[in-house]
This record gives sequence, C-alpha cells and structure tokens, in this order.
Amino acid sequence: MTRTAKLSFYFILFIIFGLIGLWMPLLGDDLHWGTYFGSNYFPHGIFTYYDGRYLGDLLVISMTKIKPVAFMAYGIFPTTIVYLIQKIREQITPEKNIGLVSSALAAALILLSPVMIFKQILGWHAGFANYLPSAIFPLFLLYLVLKNYDNKNVHYYRTSMILIFLASVATQFFAEHITLLNCFNVVLVWIFFRKHFGEQFKKVLNLILAGNILGAILMFINGAYIKILLGSDAYRSVSNGSKDTLFNYLKITYTPKHLIVVGTLVLAFTIFMILYSLKINNTKQKIANFALLLSTYVAIAPFIVVSPFGSRCMFASYVFLVTIFTINLDIFFNNYEKILLPVFALLTLCLGVRMDYLSHDYGKTFDMQIQYSQYQNTITRDDQYFLQYRSDKYIWLTAPIQNDNNFSELYVKNKDRNMIPINYWDWTDAMRKLKGKKFKTHDDYMRAFDKQILKKVKLIQAKDNK
Repeated sequence: MTRTAKLSFYFILFIIFGLIGLWMPLLGDDLHWGTYFGSNYFPHGIFTYYDGRYLGDLLVISMTKIKPVAFMAYGIFPTTIVYLIQKIREQITPEKNIGLVSSALAAALILLSPVMIFKQILGWHAGFANYLPSAIFPLFLLYLVLKNYDNKNVHYYRTSMILIFLASVATQFFAEHITLLNCFNVVLVWIFFRKHFGEQFKKVLNLILAGNILGAILMFINGAYIKILLGSDAYRSVSNGSKDTLFNYLKITYTPKHLIVVGTLVLAFTIFMILYSLKINNTKQKIANFALLLSTYVAIAPFIVVSPFGSRCMFASYVFLVTIFTINLDIFFNNYEKILLPVFALLTLCLGVRMDYLSHDYGKTFDMQIQYSQYQNTITRDDQYFLQYRSDKYIWLTAPIQNDNNFSELYVKNKDRNMIPINYWDWTDAMRKLKGKKFKTHDDYMRAFDKQILKKVKLIQAKDNK
C-alpha cells in the first residue's frame, strides 16, 4: 500500500511538471535552438566554441524540436529533485508512516518559486535545460554521504559504480557554476568525511571525484572560456565592474526595499539554521543543514565577478534552501505527518493544476500566433497583427511579441509592416465567435479569424478617435 501510494504520488508529479513542458511556448533563443541554429550546432562544430554545456545544449535542442521530449524532461528532472529531497530526509531519521511530507512541500515550493526564477526555469526551455538538471547531482552526493556516514556495510555493485561515475562526468555539462560547486563539494567530502565511510564507498567517492574533475576539464577546455578569459567574448565576461554581475543585476532588477526585505529574510534564516544546527544532536541532520547552506552561497559566488547573471542562476540555491526548510520542518513535526501530508499534497495538486492551465493557455496563444502570422504572410497589406499573451508573468518573454526579433525572423515575411499587438481578450473573443462554425479548409478559418480581428481593430480605432 505504501509503495503504491508513493509511486502514485511521484507519477502525478511527473504528469504535472511534464504538462508544463509540453505546453510552454518557445521563447527567445528557444526558437533558434528549435530551428536552424540547433540543427547546425553539433554537425557544424558550433559546440566547440559556443560553450561547454554539451548535455544542456543537446537537451534544449531535443526539447524544442520534439514536444514529447519536453514533456519527459520537465516530468523527470523536477520529480527527481523532489524525490532526492525526500530520500535525504529519510536518511536523517526514519519516517513513522508513509512519508512524502518533504516531497509534497518541496514540490509545492518549486511550483511557488519566485516569479523571476520560475519564468527563467519552468517558463523557458533553454533556462530549464541547463539550470534545473544541474541541481540534481549536489543533492545526490549529499544523499550518498548521509547514507554511508558511519555505515561501512553498504555494498555497491560494479554496474552501480560505473553508472555513478558516468553521472559524475555528465552532470558537469549543464551549468558552469554548478560544475564548480560539484568539484568544491566532492573535494570537501573527500578531505573531511573519508574516515567515516566504508571501503566500498571510498572507491565510489574516488570515482565521483575523478568524474567531477574530468567533466570540469572537458567543459572548460571549450574555446568559449578562453575567449571569456581574454575578454573577447561579446556576451560573457569575468569582471567585477560588469553591469550583469550578481550585485549589479540585483540593484538593477529589484527595488532597494525588495532587496532589503529578501536579504534580511535570507540572512535571518541562515543565522537561525546555523544556531539551530549547532544545538541539535542528530549528526546527519547537522551535516545536511551545513552542506546545503554552504552550497547555497558557493553556487552563486562565481557571479560576483562572472557575467551575465540572471535569476535562473539562483535556482540551485533556491532548491538548496527549499531542501533545508522542508526536511527540518518535516522532522520537527514528525508526529503530525498524517495531518501535514494531505495538506501539502492537496496544495501541490492545486498549484500543479493551476500551472498546467496557465501553460496550456500560453501554448495555445503561441500556436495560434504562428498560424496567424503564416496566414498574414500570404496576403498584401501594411499591417501585421500579433496576438498577445494573457500575461507574461510566468514566461521569459524578453520583448513584446510584436517586437520579438527571434519570432519575426522565423515567422514574419514582411518586416516593413506596422507591427500591431492585439489584446488577448480581443483575439480570444474573435475565436469564440467562430466556434461551432464549419470551414472547408484551415485557410478559410484563418481568413474568417482575420476578418474578426480587423473588426476589432476598427472598433478600437473608432473609440480612440472619439
């Protein structure tokens, strides 16, 4: 019964996150990854000088070209993070009942990620592909450390050891700051905790150390990083004076009041967790808390001098803070699991259904925009109409759709036209008026839709002229 309940829970999470990926539109450079740039990236050797995110780039190319891959990736990787958070909690103290409190709360908090982080991770395929999968291995390493701490009877088969080594190499090909974090973490574990492990896990740890270092070397020998160090890269740089480094980005993006409030909360939480961890007697809980706190800050430390920094770069740190919060809250209220689990599970389900609904609406708008643009390419007139999203709150829309050069490059034939946005409620009302009517061809439908849009434009112009 317990196993069935857990499998059902994680399957529902997989579906919730998977549908977000399936329906989210292609935005910004997603459009290029999904077309000519992505098609030429590996065959023409662009990857040798673009960056060392070989697996992240391969993932975004696959996701933007094949929708089922986006569904699988969005379903698997966030669910894996949630699963590992639960496994870390279970290594600290055993659950009394079914467990899943940490999983349910962590899933809810990921769906409730700060908007600027959410839109650059779950609301943008390119951001997702590099920054979300990379957060998995630091949690996996922590889980292994807790599992093997003062437990010298754990046995690892050769197949498991090979897979762990391959994972330790592969994880280095997603995001540079996490590549550095992985090396930092495994070196600390190797230096300070080796004596607490059995001979079997010492071999595993050596493989992880070798894999992380090998992966980091393979990433950073890419030609892109030589250009960055020489200061000849047009997009990335190493300089504490750049406007896109961590502190400058925060000053530009957020108000002083917002920074003070959030900074104070994060600092207070950090101090509280340090003091709390020093008082508790559970050694594994102490290790988890201090490891996660340290990783939170080490993960973003490179961006003090490295640019560009974006909110997506904070995702791993956010996940580490979520992990600390959920596992400690779960342990503290361990006796109330039967009450907390249904509450957090229901919260996750409600948030998930809401985000799936919004993602479906975003995707519907994107698909209709492409169809309408392609239709307008076949007719002669001075204006080009663009269908606006209901809101850009949860998607990484770098420019209004009518000003999006990435979109117009692919889907707008005549770029000399007047680019005119159509309000979401106006164009969806135009669609509703056509609902139930039969059309011989898709062109007939688009022609009728276009007539409805022109009527809307005339009405708007008439109101403006009054």
